[in-house]
Amino acid sequence: MLSRAVSQGRVRRLARELYTADLSADPALLVLRNRWVVLARLVPDALIADRSAAADGEVDGGELFVVSGQRSRPLELPGLVIRPRPGPGPLGSDLPWAAGLHITGAARTVADNLAPSFSRAGKRARTLSLAELGDWLVRKAQVRPPGWLGQLKAQVLVVLDELGNPGRKDQAERLLDEVAGTRPPLRAPGRLLAARLGGREFDPARLGRFEALAKYLADIPPGLDVPVALAPPEGDSDGTLPFFEAYFSNFIEGTEFSIEEAEAIVASGTAPANRPADAHDILGTFRAVSDPVGRAVVPTTPEELLELLSARHGAIMGGRPEKGPGQFKAKANQAGTYVFVEPGLVVGTLVEGFRYAAAVPAGFPRALYALFLVTETHPFDDGNGRVARCHMCAELSAAGMSRLIVPTVLRNEYLQAMRQAASRRANFELYARTLTWAWRWTAAMPWADREATMGRLVATNALMDSTDAEHIGSRLEMP
Repeated sequence: MLSRAVSQGRVRRLARELYTADLSADPALLVLRNRWVVLARLVPDALIADRSAAADGEVDGGELFVVSGQRSRPLELPGLVIRPRPGPGPLGSDLPWAAGLHITGAARTVADNLAPSFSRAGKRARTLSLAELGDWLVRKAQVRPPGWLGQLKAQVLVVLDELGNPGRKDQAERLLDEVAGTRPPLRAPGRLLAARLGGREFDPARLGRFEALAKYLADIPPGLDVPVALAPPEGDSDGTLPFFEAYFSNFIEGTEFSIEEAEAIVASGTAPANRPADAHDILGTFRAVSDPVGRAVVPTTPEELLELLSARHGAIMGGRPEKGPGQFKAKANQAGTYVFVEPGLVVGTLVEGFRYAAAVPAGFPRALYALFLVTETHPFDDGNGRVARCHMCAELSAAGMSRLIVPTVLRNEYLQAMRQAASRRANFELYARTLTWAWRWTAAMPWADREATMGRLVATNALMDSTDAEHIGSRLEMP
């Protein structure tokens, strides 16, 4: 029946015992997308193990490592090689997986990856190196409750007995004690474990996004038509731009005043009695972005980055002592269900993230990187967006370019672009496109004349509520 279907063009053969009715999709993508169903059909007793278990089933280098008592030879499929090895089936501590399969639990993943293995022909070794395994344990410990490493050590010792490998107990205890910080490492630790032992542990998932964004910004696709430079408009420092930069940066965070109210606060330098904290936010932000010297200062070292962010946060949030002005957060924060970097990982994440900035060209690309680094880390209790935009604009001013304002009408698009860039989809194109439009708009506005500025704000829809604008099909127009 299958032979006739193939000859009639109704199905196609991907490999032995593997057919599909999809006649157009890339075979490798088909296999990857359906790998668990395929694995369960071709190796029914497969247990996802070794490096593949440590990667939570993600295919690493086109290979998937499993334990099987039914198959010993590699199984080559389009875009994927399944590599079985003999060994015991699922233990009580192993976990159910898709398509009726199983994957090794944390204890067995440690025990299995202690076995030495070697790479061949440029392929990854079956098991993690000790440095990789140490970093894997740090990543797991970051999202587990205190005491987890001690519990895991006891479980690993039991599993090693179950697997018949008691000789690896000393090595397991040593490694877990090193990760817990109760013993010094005997060998060079991995990057993440070294950072942990040095007191500057970082968020590896965020570092992956920062690295990907840095690579994108180092070579922005020409189709986005991003200007190489936009000169500062007249009124950039001595006109209305600093006021509206502070005004919109606060409005986007929910600190809403009428323009006239905000102007009165800035002009008087005092906060009204009915909203003192909100008014101090406006004042603090205005002072940060109107300072002709301070607003253009950019860090040249990781330590300077930490100092600058603390100083800018202290200036912007000085009217809210309960938010710890200038102090990195002590409690986790989130937007909806999206959780930002854990407090204990903030300094390390900023320090490691800063290192990628060197590969990003100065000016607009580095400004976008600076904005994302601070926003995604969210190092403070509150005021992160304002500090991040201040940090972004400093990169532009330092390069002698126009600053960048995100007006009210662009709020939803801006937040959506940030979310897409931060998501696993890493949609950096939307991020760059949205901020390029805001940059062009800022550079084209007549900031030197208040009346002209007000007229253009209305004409370009800049003051419209972003949700209302979406409902009626309005958008930010160029002046």
